[in-house]
Amino acid sequence: MDETLSFLASQQHGVVTRAQALAAGLNDDEIARRLANGQWVTVRRGAYSDRRSWAAKDDLERHRALCHAVVLQLAKPVVICHVSAAVVAGLRVWDVDLNRVHVWRSDLRSPRIEGGVHHHTGSLAEADVMEVDGIPVTGYARTAIDVARTEGFESAVVTADDALAHLGTKNEPLLTVLDTMRDWRGARAAGRVVEFADARSESVGESRHRVQLERIGLPRPELQVRMPGPDGSADRVDFYFADQATVGEFDGRMKYEVLLRPGETAQDAIWREKTREDRLRERGLQVVRTVWADLYRDEAVAGRYLEAFARNRRPVVVA
Repeated sequence: MDETLSFLASQQHGVVTRAQALAAGLNDDEIARRLANGQWVTVRRGAYSDRRSWAAKDDLERHRALCHAVVLQLAKPVVICHVSAAVVAGLRVWDVDLNRVHVWRSDLRSPRIEGGVHHHTGSLAEADVMEVDGIPVTGYARTAIDVARTEGFESAVVTADDALAHLGTKNEPLLTVLDTMRDWRGARAAGRVVEFADARSESVGESRHRVQLERIGLPRPELQVRMPGPDGSADRVDFYFADQATVGEFDGRMKYEVLLRPGETAQDAIWREKTREDRLRERGLQVVRTVWADLYRDEAVAGRYLEAFARNRRPVVVA
């Protein structure tokens, strides 16, 4: 009995439904006892998870589990959509509400919200649906557009950048989807996101910093540019302002962990980054570093870049 439920939970992001528990041989009294003694926790009405497993999950993992529970419990077929689709599909999200699950339904005439689920309506092409972990979700392009229509610009750019990276392309797939939704609510806002989105942003921090640069009125930089050295080597930089010969680097909390090579410590990676910055400066470039906290300090960031621009206006040839 428990082996059956454990297997089901392993396939469903750690959740099982009341119906599944009853089918495995439990009764409502046994379910109640497991909840009372702390073995299980309620994920939503009629859906449960092992307490230890649930406690170990982060917010994104819990939302994926919640989505799976909703799909299992709803009587009608649904497609996970909007922010929920982004989370299930593994797209980056930022500053979005994960308390509500978003689903698309073909059997409703108007949208509604009930039981922590936002039921969306409207047309959805079969080509805009994919399967992830056994449940249907909207595809990357459709998901990015739905998020862009309903979330703030910064949040939408984070997801749209990553959607383009997953698609391995420029903005055309997003434009194709948006063209079918021009008269939908939020389409104009989505159009601004599509114009700005860039697959070369490699993290939430880089996407947010691009939005920050736009917000404070700085020129748009090129992303992930390879800067050649005199010895034939090249250093890739996050942001490059060609007319100002200035490089911008976003140092996220995970950056140095990602940079670690086998056998290295964080200090080794930091030292390697320092020597890389020295090489960039030797090529006549100004270097401006930004950290997560700077994303909330527009004035300070603007001042830092403007000072760098004023020091150096000589373009540098790039590969």
